[in-house]
Amino acid sequence: MKKRFFSIFLALCVCISLTAQHKKQTIKLNQLIDNLEIKRGEEHFFKIKLTADTYYALNVQQQGIDLIVSIINKEGKLMAEVDSPNGKNGPEKILFSPDKTDEFEVGIKPLDEKSNSESGKYTIRLQKVPNTLEKIPVKNLLSDFDLLQNAYYETRVGLWYNSRTQFDSICNLQKSKIKAPMNALEFYRILAPVVSFTKEGHCNIKISDETTAFLKQKGTYLPFGIKVLDKKIYVINDYKDFKLKGLVLSKINGEAIENIMAKMLEIEPADGFNMTSKYRWIEGAFSKYYARYFPASKFITLELLNPDNNTKIVYENIPSCTFKEFTKLYEEIKKQVPNYTFSKSSDFSIDPITSTAVITVNTFSLGSYTDKRKGFQLFLEKAFDSISSQKIKHLIIDIRKNEGGEQGMEDHFLSYLTNEEYKKYKYVEIPGFTYSFLEHTNYAGQKEILIEELKEDFYLSTDGRYLNKEGHYIGEKPNIKNFKGDLYILISGLTFSGGSEFAALAKNYTHAKFIGEETGGGYYGNSSGSFLSFTLPNSAVTGRIPLCKFVIEPKADSIPFGRGVLPDYELQPTIKEYLAGYDSEMEYVKTLIRKK
Repeated sequence: MKKRFFSIFLALCVCISLTAQHKKQTIKLNQLIDNLEIKRGEEHFFKIKLTADTYYALNVQQQGIDLIVSIINKEGKLMAEVDSPNGKNGPEKILFSPDKTDEFEVGIKPLDEKSNSESGKYTIRLQKVPNTLEKIPVKNLLSDFDLLQNAYYETRVGLWYNSRTQFDSICNLQKSKIKAPMNALEFYRILAPVVSFTKEGHCNIKISDETTAFLKQKGTYLPFGIKVLDKKIYVINDYKDFKLKGLVLSKINGEAIENIMAKMLEIEPADGFNMTSKYRWIEGAFSKYYARYFPASKFITLELLNPDNNTKIVYENIPSCTFKEFTKLYEEIKKQVPNYTFSKSSDFSIDPITSTAVITVNTFSLGSYTDKRKGFQLFLEKAFDSISSQKIKHLIIDIRKNEGGEQGMEDHFLSYLTNEEYKKYKYVEIPGFTYSFLEHTNYAGQKEILIEELKEDFYLSTDGRYLNKEGHYIGEKPNIKNFKGDLYILISGLTFSGGSEFAALAKNYTHAKFIGEETGGGYYGNSSGSFLSFTLPNSAVTGRIPLCKFVIEPKADSIPFGRGVLPDYELQPTIKEYLAGYDSEMEYVKTLIRKK
């Protein structure tokens, strides 16, 4: 009898426990739920009901604990997840629009890392994206402008390739345009040319979350992708019944393509006076940039040229895309155009007939490898073991899509290619250990943490500069299996950050021949390393400011200041070669090797 009573009691407890576990609070629109406590190891769930094709903003405000926020559908499928790099304080935001009206689950859990707090609090609010963007008073716009301008002066961003007078001029010009209240998108158009004028490719600015959501909800998008070759803008896909693929763009809705590109070039930052990176990045953002500058339109008119015979072609009433439609279309474009992007972080092959090896490294980001700690290093070790054992005479390295990653991977790669020790940087410098605008950055309330982080690598020198400590940011010693044959390196405008640093080091310390186009990253160095991510308080425009100025020890005096590594053989494919997937740069190198 007692045993049966105990079984019933246990079952009742389990039932009550499961009921409590599955009872979730419903979040209503515009309702602020605050003062919620959460501990490491816990996960909180809420219910939300969303309407199809309507955009919502889910805002979780972290208070002393780093959180991961997710949205899950009824079938348990993860629909969206965010864990932005803003630490234990600040917002975690998800912009989401369901394909069907339904109930969803919101999950909130602390990041499971030792550095995270054991407990903390948060608030949560669900809102619909507004149909219009609110106008911001002039005094608030001027306040945001001054905040960003002064932040640049404190961090010396914009003063490597510009004089103070030049930078003052662009700031005064853009600031003079703030004469009446404007919304955050209009204000972004004022700020973006200033950010681009810094000539720091790692410096960026982004439209506010509200503006992003507004454009997703109300914006219209061009239904095609582009490729820039020899400054001509080619369409790379057909759309519905419109044959656009391979044609040269001349006008969009009556606006000359030169004027459209000028606006985009004006807002895209690059290292120094480089242009190749601007063109390559605009290729991937063309339709989104267009939506930021030109009014929404359900239909578009295109004027194009047939490159074969220069015949003019006009298409009218081409349907534009919603954001969702464009996202799906863009994924199809990436599948249809060979080599538009990459699927493997790295690749390796050997042609024993010509004694040629090809190493492709598309990223130095260790997180892209299965072994996130040593995956890249193990890849190189195996590749060069094969090269050494098979006594390969020619090596082609492809870094055309390498936009960087973890610091030091460029040195590790170079250690297999050089037989001499080298000085990597002339110096690395930061502007200081702390800054007056930190309350508007990801280090709000964490001034001492920033100081501690920067002091690990830098010290205040006797000449008043904050320089890298001895032994920090140094190159690796040559690997015992370093390659001694003919070396060829393929580069492009997407070769940036650590990718371009590798190209610069190879230019200085190997006998490599470079093929393709000028690297997007500067030969003489870049500003990157540590970053301050800011949010302007009145407009909510966001961006980042790099703190570390990495100055390469230059050897190639023929490269003009402010330029990237220049190719020995400058090559671009034709549009037909590009669309067909014919790799003209790679084939050119293989032809050079065969002639030997």
